[in-house]
Amino acid sequence: MKIYKYNKRLLIYTKMKVMLMKGDKSFRKNDDAVEGLPVRLIVVLVVGVIALAAMVAALNGFKPQKTLSATVYEVGGKDGNMLMIPKAGFGPVEHNWTCRVKVVDANGDAIEGASVIVHGLSGAGSDVTDRYGIAYLSKTNNVNLNSNQNSGYMTMEVSAPGYSTLRNENAIAVIRVDYNRAITEED
Repeated sequence: MKIYKYNKRLLIYTKMKVMLMKGDKSFRKNDDAVEGLPVRLIVVLVVGVIALAAMVAALNGFKPQKTLSATVYEVGGKDGNMLMIPKAGFGPVEHNWTCRVKVVDANGDAIEGASVIVHGLSGAGSDVTDRYGIAYLSKTNNVNLNSNQNSGYMTMEVSAPGYSTLRNENAIAVIRVDYNRAITEED
């Protein structure tokens, strides 16, 4: 027996021969044989893939159905959604800014706890709405207008639990304004 211990093929052959010599011909009908193992693995794999596909399809069906809307009603301390950067000339401009956003649902009711993110033109800011649905973005990065750029837009993304995410790519208009030139032209 020790001789056959290291040679697995010979050992399996010997066991089969002993079974056949004893008159036990059920080896070929035995489901526990090595031949049935790959078929069982394939069946389990197929059933597993079908179950996984059913779970993924069920999860995709649970998308939020409610919609929300958000309005930028104050930028830089002025009403509206326009950020005016007072800078004469054509050099690069950096400007701090603040922003107030109101978030409501389809019925016009305020949404508390909505995440509001405004970004673009190298600037960004974020806040969470209060119980009145208002977010005040005060800790913001500078907005940068390049020397060949007189205007640009900032993107706003609003998300709240149970609501679909809102994305507005033209939420805030940033415009370079030369106040000295504007005053002279009016005279």
